[in-house]
Amino acid sequence: MNLSQAIVEICKKEGIKDAFGIPGAGCNAFYDALKDAKDEIHHITMRHEECCVHAADGYYRASGRMALAICTSGPGATNFTTGIYTANIDSIPLIAITGQAVRAQLGKDAFQCVDMVDIARPVAKHVVCLTDPKTAVDEVIKAFKLAKSGKPGPVLIDFPLDMQKVEVDFDPDSYEPVKVENPKASPAAIKAAMDMLLAAEKPVILMGGGVILAKAEKELVEFAEIMNIPVVITYMAKGGIASNHPLYAGMPGIQCGNPVGNKVFSESDVVLAIGNRFTDRHTGAINVYTEGKKFIHINVERSEVGKIFNPDLGIVADAKDAIDQLLAAAKALGQQKGADRVAGIPALRAELARKVDHDCVPINPHRVFGEINKCFDDDTMYTTGCGITQIWSGQLQEINKPRKYMPSGGAGCLGWDIPGAIGAMVATGCKDKCVCLMGDFGFTFHVQEIATAATAGVPLIVCIVNNAYLGLIRQNQKFAYDYEYGVAMPENQGIMDYVKVAEGFNCEAERVFKPEDIAGAFERAKASKKPYVIDIVCEPQAHCSMGNDILHVREFNAE
Repeated sequence: MNLSQAIVEICKKEGIKDAFGIPGAGCNAFYDALKDAKDEIHHITMRHEECCVHAADGYYRASGRMALAICTSGPGATNFTTGIYTANIDSIPLIAITGQAVRAQLGKDAFQCVDMVDIARPVAKHVVCLTDPKTAVDEVIKAFKLAKSGKPGPVLIDFPLDMQKVEVDFDPDSYEPVKVENPKASPAAIKAAMDMLLAAEKPVILMGGGVILAKAEKELVEFAEIMNIPVVITYMAKGGIASNHPLYAGMPGIQCGNPVGNKVFSESDVVLAIGNRFTDRHTGAINVYTEGKKFIHINVERSEVGKIFNPDLGIVADAKDAIDQLLAAAKALGQQKGADRVAGIPALRAELARKVDHDCVPINPHRVFGEINKCFDDDTMYTTGCGITQIWSGQLQEINKPRKYMPSGGAGCLGWDIPGAIGAMVATGCKDKCVCLMGDFGFTFHVQEIATAATAGVPLIVCIVNNAYLGLIRQNQKFAYDYEYGVAMPENQGIMDYVKVAEGFNCEAERVFKPEDIAGAFERAKASKKPYVIDIVCEPQAHCSMGNDILHVREFNAE
């Protein structure tokens, strides 16, 4: 068989069920093989190459299964770069295949021939250009292993056109899916961690997104319950513990954090941090974040431990393995009393909750998220990209299940939302709705993909928080530099008609002006069999709460 057929067979064996791509001259030989597997690998044709990767990204976040992203050479391939970067920084595994010119033209400025290996290397987990028929199959198998192992991430396979047709020796019947073995925590390290927690007066568990990726959130919550330790989360772990769980103590952070999370975390003396990276938007000023605390940091990737600051105890281990060992140790101890503050956490959450019931016109954006919390059930999925709407979403939404809240975390990628939602809904068979949360400016980044959703029968919901501004950039200009320039877009609440845009793409849509009308719009969107766009006209000057450190977050919209 040829190499394209071999790769398709490997994909089938590795459990690939869906692909998001755009055919082109540079990858048509691969598509020739893919068409013969159309009953086993479902293909959705996207409308922008970047969105192929975003869809495969959202697919994994929702399901824990990998998908393919495919495009042609040249500008098609370079458009993959932002998608690869977005997936990589959030540790999302996928296989991206880009067409390439024939091998004889590499490095000779041929039409649509670009060095994707050097372009993508800094933002991918691994990149390879297949140039040797003798080693190509092994390189593809290696790609799957690297995508899944350790800190997972996207792998880019650059595929020259002549290599797509070259004959290789491959027997699909003898192929076994790759097995991944991640590092395990030593018993001594687990004992040291338990000793630190037992000696603490006010311990706290910090659940990171790696716990969700490892599918270990239930075990970590059970561990917290036995030890009677409060749990705070990073932004990427939203939904890992229910928002009404008696031990849920919020989300620390200088942007997407909340007051209860910052208070409980700041008052803690020992932090058990699992599957997180201590990134800047979470920690803020490191000296304030770490003051008065000892840290246990567990991460599967050795380079993450000590990268931002040196923990008192660093453990390089798979989150699931470490949590299972911690849980076993806790069960051996039996139920713990916990610190005196634990019983008061639910009341503290209520006391410090931000206001979401404003009834003003124009609509205060906080009200939008208050209505979302009431109108959608726990199985609803959400995607969000970047900007002031994304921050409000992180601060105000109550998520009670893992793999339901899917943000572009580290990249903060405008335009991720809609293609990410397509991937998420395809991965789950469109069983549950996915709501794309974005601003009016962000809506225009990859609005063309609502046409993809309509054509593919993916009835996602787009919720536009329309404040007619580049809201987050305006806030930064105002408070950091005392000016405003190039950020006002009053036309977005006037002559720009997003309802007509949506209807032109065979979607349904409406515009909302009053807070009391938001719930009805959400109900109509949930009932629709088509993609549904809701354009909510909001207060242009509303700000989001943020600060430079977790003790000094400036609150807005409190009244």
